[in-house]
Amino acid sequence: MNFSLTIRNIFLFVFGNLIQPILKIIRLFFKFQFCHIHSIRIGHLILDYDIALLLKKEDTLLLCSHSKKVANKFIANFLKNQKNVLFFNFFKFIYHSIHFINPNSNLIISWDQYHPQFHLYFSQKSKIELPYYSQSKINEILTKYKIKKNFVGLYARNNLYLQKIVPEDKNFHDYHDFNFEDYKLSVEYLDNIDNSIIKLGKHFPEENLNCFKTKIINSDDFQSNEEIDYFLNVFSRFNVFTCSGICAMSILARKKVVYVNYIPLNLIQLSWCSPGSLILPKKILNKETGKFLTFKESNELNLHAMYQTNPYEDKNLAYINNSPKEILETITEMDEILMGKNNSDAIKLNNQFWESLKDKNHEKIDYLKNVLKLSISTQFLKNNQNLF
Repeated sequence: MNFSLTIRNIFLFVFGNLIQPILKIIRLFFKFQFCHIHSIRIGHLILDYDIALLLKKEDTLLLCSHSKKVANKFIANFLKNQKNVLFFNFFKFIYHSIHFINPNSNLIISWDQYHPQFHLYFSQKSKIELPYYSQSKINEILTKYKIKKNFVGLYARNNLYLQKIVPEDKNFHDYHDFNFEDYKLSVEYLDNIDNSIIKLGKHFPEENLNCFKTKIINSDDFQSNEEIDYFLNVFSRFNVFTCSGICAMSILARKKVVYVNYIPLNLIQLSWCSPGSLILPKKILNKETGKFLTFKESNELNLHAMYQTNPYEDKNLAYINNSPKEILETITEMDEILMGKNNSDAIKLNNQFWESLKDKNHEKIDYLKNVLKLSISTQFLKNNQNLF
């Protein structure tokens, strides 16, 4: 038996039973709720807080705490300055004590409320008041870092961030990974249309950018400035991610995103995409039959993003990274979307994609397709019609 864990549970039980009746009496006079933000990861820091504000009522005071480690202090500081919100570290003891006694208590906003399997939160505008940047301030920052007015953010997930920054995370994430070098064709395209290219996220010495003829601006160029990291995510023309927490900055601004090497492809995971986004999924190969899973079969795997072992290998499946050409085609499509160009093939093929998933999922599909307005890369669908 873990002695320290037992002592902790005893404390939570005793303190929770003592404090809960008192809080219920106080709540008769003014409304409040406690929440705890898991701030060690940028995705949780932003999205948990974003959703907490959407869940709480306007007349309710949110009493927040966060983890000791904070992924981005600049973002954490402006989150703390929101209206009807009070941050104090002691609140975490109250939150965890109440959660231990009654995880469904209306005194708290819990992890399960932040992370329902399928949610509708991103159809609403965020209630977080974002920092204001005047045009002169924007121009000053762009000039300082030699960034063109038009710039695009690119992100490729690898295991270096976890190894060096969050080694305590023992979950299996490798199926999200791919090489930044796979953006080579896309970088050439973006450079040719006069865009600066930003490598989003922390850059590590082990990552080689020598294969690019174009200058790739990265965190070394702005000394890992956390405000600039936020600025670049929010003020780019668009950003390209895989399924990773760093995209939370774009989601906070409800900004169109290109998701490449997207996995797992299912309705639950898609509900966490930023509105208006364009998605390029990884294909899943059944190693026993030698055939790729259809979109419907991928959805029915019902996989989520966090496992301690490889969930695909456990099912005798393999995932196939997108090619540089597929990534380029998807980025080009987003460029055309932002320029207002219509694509009849996109409408027809995406209708087929959503139709292939329908079965008993009509309401979820209607939300993803018509409210969030998500779409799958047109060229990918055209090249993989056997997956419908």
